[in-house]
Amino acid sequence: MNQPLRAAIVGLGPRGSGLLPTFSMVKEISITAICDFDEELLQKGAALLAERGIHPKLYLDYHELIAQGNIDLVYVITNWNSHIPVAIDFLRAAIPTATEVCGAASVEACWELVHEQERTGTPFMFLENCCYGRNEMAVLRMVREGVMGHVVYAECGYCHDLRSALSNPARRRVKNNLRRNGDLYPTHGIGPVAKILNINRGNRLLTISSMGSAALGMKEYFERNDPENPLRKENYACADVTSSLIKCANGELIMMRHNVFLPRPYSRALTIQGTLGLFSEEKDAIHIDGLHEHEEWEKMDSALKRYEHPIWQNYSASEADGHGGMDWLVMQAFAVAVRDHAPMPIDVYDAATWMSLTALSEQSTALGGMPQIIPDFTSGRWTERLPEDLF
Repeated sequence: MNQPLRAAIVGLGPRGSGLLPTFSMVKEISITAICDFDEELLQKGAALLAERGIHPKLYLDYHELIAQGNIDLVYVITNWNSHIPVAIDFLRAAIPTATEVCGAASVEACWELVHEQERTGTPFMFLENCCYGRNEMAVLRMVREGVMGHVVYAECGYCHDLRSALSNPARRRVKNNLRRNGDLYPTHGIGPVAKILNINRGNRLLTISSMGSAALGMKEYFERNDPENPLRKENYACADVTSSLIKCANGELIMMRHNVFLPRPYSRALTIQGTLGLFSEEKDAIHIDGLHEHEEWEKMDSALKRYEHPIWQNYSASEADGHGGMDWLVMQAFAVAVRDHAPMPIDVYDAATWMSLTALSEQSTALGGMPQIIPDFTSGRWTERLPEDLF
């Protein structure tokens, strides 16, 4: 029987600490180290794991963790701006590395990540959990089996009322929204679409054109709910709604949205339109030509009986939860790929492509929507890389 891999978790802020119960239930790993530069967060994380009978070594500096050399893989869950440089340091140390999601601050940083992974050959995975969403994976199966015909159009996004969270001056995420204007959180939306469209594997993203609305949501929120908040005097740079159009090499068009300052129910806005059918997240339904009557929708609860993805057929909610199970699935997928010396389901080229959309959308927005060229981080290999069967 294989021994569990020795895993380190770097970053114990809201996301990192929130994931600790999920990590503790990934059977392929043993949490042997946790790290955060904040002593209080580190001790809280240790206490939470101790309740589960887990007693890792504690580190305030991840460089010391690297120097110890006694881990098999690392999950990097630090703040947005440090994901890439921290990951690069672990790649240089030949430690298989996974990073949490974010949008990159620059295209150059994405290239640095790609070049370091290529130079070292160290396994790298991007932890885009929404690629493992139940409906997303069912739609992926439907597309692969030809149920929707040829996909020509997709919509996606991150539509999430974060006004309460973004009114806390202590949250690091606030600074990005105060100073930057573009799609700051693209990967939850674009990740599943990219998998469905075989991006970087026979297809690629070519250009992005972005525009933003007025930025009024937070100011009005403070006036109504928190007039003494010091952030009330600030002008949030990020538009209330940013819309981006992305063109693909194989002809598909993608509409991507970012909307976190306005009242609305949560949605990733996934829509997949093919020549034979349609999936709509916001209707939670499909329509297939020849299967459904004109104007008829079939709810996904019913469609899942036919199109449930094998990964979800084999998933047991008793194993772990976390965003409905997709947190556990993505964490486990990385550990299994490292253990089996297998290709990464979401690799460095996926990470660089999806993260770069933030910086590129900022540039496009600043230029009035002028299309920006999306780099080919595979350096031409997308024409030869086959669609993977890792999902």
